[in-house]
Amino acid sequence: MTALLKNRTFQIIFLLYSAALIFWGRQLDVGLPNFDDAYYAQKAKEMVASGNLWVITHNGIPDEANPPFPFWMTALAFKVFGVSGYAAVFFSALFGVGTVYLTYLLCLHLFKNDWTAFFSAFVLLFPGMFADSSRRGMVDIPLAFCVIGAMFCFIKGIENRKYYLLFGCMTALGILTKSVLGVFPLMIACLTLALSRRWKELFSAYFLLGIAIALFAGFSWHLVNWLVLGDSFLQTHFGTLILNRGFEGNADPFYFLGYASDFLKNYWPWLPLALIGTFKFGKRAFTENDIRYLMVFLWIAVVFGVMSTSTNQTLRYLFMIFPALAIVTAKTLADWLKDGMKEKLLPYMVGIVMLTVLFVNATPFQVKVTLSPNSVEVKQLAAIINLNTPKDKKLRSYRLSMHNPRQALLFYSDRFLDDPVNDSLELLRLLEEHPQSTWLTSPAEFNELQRSYPEKVCLIQANRKYAYFTSQKNKPNISYDFSARKLPLIR
Repeated sequence: MTALLKNRTFQIIFLLYSAALIFWGRQLDVGLPNFDDAYYAQKAKEMVASGNLWVITHNGIPDEANPPFPFWMTALAFKVFGVSGYAAVFFSALFGVGTVYLTYLLCLHLFKNDWTAFFSAFVLLFPGMFADSSRRGMVDIPLAFCVIGAMFCFIKGIENRKYYLLFGCMTALGILTKSVLGVFPLMIACLTLALSRRWKELFSAYFLLGIAIALFAGFSWHLVNWLVLGDSFLQTHFGTLILNRGFEGNADPFYFLGYASDFLKNYWPWLPLALIGTFKFGKRAFTENDIRYLMVFLWIAVVFGVMSTSTNQTLRYLFMIFPALAIVTAKTLADWLKDGMKEKLLPYMVGIVMLTVLFVNATPFQVKVTLSPNSVEVKQLAAIINLNTPKDKKLRSYRLSMHNPRQALLFYSDRFLDDPVNDSLELLRLLEEHPQSTWLTSPAEFNELQRSYPEKVCLIQANRKYAYFTSQKNKPNISYDFSARKLPLIR
């Protein structure tokens, strides 16, 4: 049995198959959270409808926040599987599997040790932050895949310079995934070559061509949108969304310690090994001039240092360094353990992965965001809202939050939820002026309206969380005839 577990082919197949089952398991039923999954899925849905791959829209309005690569992939999934919550997370899960595989390959390439490589993939999977995000339709896991793909091609390029072209392509995809955050591989690669004094590599034709590919292909979306939308695109994307949101003033003078605090709370049990290992990697990088240790050390230090200057700190923004941290942790433990102890640990690691697969796929337990049902009440009302709210009209909101459930409602019902009205008299005025308008509120708020104004409001349908209603004057126009519609609208 131990010989089988140590077999490289078995390890690769086991990791790929297990990661796929963990990331895709139970995805047909959980639904998309309102933030941010439904928001991104809606952009891909509109991309499919419009056929425009370059100007991204949300509710028909150009959206300048995110580059298109993740939406190209999600739109492709919608074309293949149909528009659904499962299709919305399909490629994020696939990129998660790819990141696990590349972490294994990169660690194996650097240190030529199967146990260390397998353990690095194990560290990446546990704790479950990375796995949980791989089950969501956001852009952080695709970026992590692009970054580790770029770094793997970079280190391979030192042996075969043609890999620098793939390095440029992967970096370009990173930029097309999350804009300027995709530039980190260029920074790390250039610093690695400069600090290791590999000047011939730094100025080689293939490396410079790789940089050119990264910049020209990566920023092609920015160029297209600037030509189409004008200077407002530059002001919104780089000004409002990147500079203002990322570096606006913060009253806390220690805001730059935010990521350190997040790791202190969430990166257990690996945090001590990761800290010690990063120090040891940095020491060996500069004392031995070992480019392997230098690249991994700079990967962690540069990204962590630069991102810590931002006032908008969310731990998933640093998933791009999780593969590097996994490699550091695995190598540090591998150096400490004797071969006999490593062999004893290997079956336990395999067992933990197998138990996780069973937990995700064969139990009803709900943990983390992605194993709990999301937007259930929105999906329940989506069809009736779609049927009774004309496509060219907004669904009105009474005493709900500004943005929730706006994104999920738009994705599942294809109807946009307007900004909330909070005053009951204003609601009555609008019902009088627009009697055919339809509204969404909470059941408690609707019951209060019905008690106070029994002749003014009419319930269409309600569930535990939302009440969909209109005016009494519009009651004869309410339809429950779904014979001409396919249900559910979006699974």
